[in-house]
Amino acid sequence: MSRRPNTLPWAAAVVCLLGMRVAAAAVTSSPPIALENEFIRMVVNPGTNEAGRFSIRTTGGDISRPSSKNKHLIFGGNTPWTSYSTVKIDGTPYIVGGPTHRRAGSNGKYGQTITAPTLANNLITYSEKFGDIEVTQELSFVRGMSTRMLDTVGITYKITNRSSANHEVGLRMLLDTMCGDNDAAPIRAGRQAITTATVLTGKDVPDFWQAFDSLANPTVISQGSLRGDKITPPDQLLFADWGTLADDPWVPALTPGQGFTRKGETEPDTAAAMVWNPVILEPGKTKTYVSYYGIGEVSLKAGQLTLGLTAPAETTFEHERTQTFTLTGYLQNAGGYDARDVTTTLTVPEGLTLVSGNKVKESQRLLKPNETVQRSWIFIANGKMGGKLALTLAVTSSNIEANQITRQIQVAVPNPHLRFAPTAQRVMTQPDEPTPVIMEVNLAPAVSLYGASVTIKFDPNVVLPFDVSRGRAFIEEGRQLYWHVDKSQIEKGLLTLTGRRIDAHGVSAELITQAEANLGTLKFRTVNPGKTSLSVVNAVLFDEKGVERPVESSAGDIEVVNVSAGSPESHHQSK
Repeated sequence: MSRRPNTLPWAAAVVCLLGMRVAAAAVTSSPPIALENEFIRMVVNPGTNEAGRFSIRTTGGDISRPSSKNKHLIFGGNTPWTSYSTVKIDGTPYIVGGPTHRRAGSNGKYGQTITAPTLANNLITYSEKFGDIEVTQELSFVRGMSTRMLDTVGITYKITNRSSANHEVGLRMLLDTMCGDNDAAPIRAGRQAITTATVLTGKDVPDFWQAFDSLANPTVISQGSLRGDKITPPDQLLFADWGTLADDPWVPALTPGQGFTRKGETEPDTAAAMVWNPVILEPGKTKTYVSYYGIGEVSLKAGQLTLGLTAPAETTFEHERTQTFTLTGYLQNAGGYDARDVTTTLTVPEGLTLVSGNKVKESQRLLKPNETVQRSWIFIANGKMGGKLALTLAVTSSNIEANQITRQIQVAVPNPHLRFAPTAQRVMTQPDEPTPVIMEVNLAPAVSLYGASVTIKFDPNVVLPFDVSRGRAFIEEGRQLYWHVDKSQIEKGLLTLTGRRIDAHGVSAELITQAEANLGTLKFRTVNPGKTSLSVVNAVLFDEKGVERPVESSAGDIEVVNVSAGSPESHHQSK
């Protein structure tokens, strides 16, 4: 099969050599195990040779790009054999998905099948054993990180130690990827253009890598996601020619500048491998590895200066647990002549903070025809704004028409939540001897707030407040911050606490920014046996601009039980 010329040098596409491998493919005696939806199709080899090895292609593909229909994402069609995984046990690599008499792992060691490839409940499973180690492969549909559609395959490996001794285990996953018709295209991984064999390790492993056949007119885009959701980030990410990765079941030696042409041949053949370094697996324990591969998505704006932007479709603000994400921009000079004095400017919304990467404004004197510039920025949600936030990349030139593109990211910022602590108490008391009950009112998270007013409802026939202390949120050393308790409706079972981060002179203190704020401590005394639920009937939170913020709440429960004198039961219990 002939190859299409690489008309756009920068365009990233992960490819496979078709001609020789198609000729070598064998016909299986059993029909393939296949699972598909309106976006993609996965096929698993039933065996016995190459059992469990899989291929991926599009069906309907990307709904915004009709040309992406019926395109390969992993080589193999209905007889996949070129992609395989390796489990390394106590220093020895074993091939998962075999045996084979062909090049992909032909010289490796193999295990024994436990369960042949099986389709059930939208999940294709396959399991093998290698002595005391069991390996289960699971393939299913998951939502793509950049599209949020079920257009991606979640690839899961579960490694279990069935022995009574420790074993050291690691995993390598080889994907003989193929995207569009551009068989010689390089790959884009994070901030790097991958033009030769490359090994990325540690922090250099990007959040994702993508493959295109053309930026100006792409037919299909693939994406391997390496962080986020349930994904297990690999320790190493390798890009090399398929032959080099297929012949060595673990990490081959790559020479600087090594291209993507297989040794002794003339045509390039690109593949990718993820490696998780060996770790100790204790008896009876299971180690799970998850990676995603499927359809990628890039927002494109054609023009003489063509722009592209790609990023995850959504992110969540989770305070100290908030994860960063990568925004990648592409600029190609499609004007046919030199572009001079080229400046790119990224406009960032208030709800996102730039952590690292390129500057938001960068310039260069010259951009040659068909030359591509890539920029990457690492952001984190800061909690100041949620919803659909727009990132806009603009480009200007002194001699070519300007262009700009906008990509929206859904940023989830959870509402603050009021809770009572403890959430429930069972109080033992004796007749005519009231017992104190202490409940805290906590707010989590408290982000950029300077005040709160909370009305609490209770049953005055069961408990009555006798003391209310200001919370830590409204205490500052050396200054008396505003604090007020309204007890005028206690007989109706209502109590209102109000605090603001200002002093008697109206001077503002630092905002409430801690992950959890204590607004007040309530001390009740028991009145009669019974149950009451402490609930928030009205709550108002104010941000740094004086704007009310929505708040959610959970009730706290108190149960009062009379016990006779001398009872062995304790007088105060919490649960």
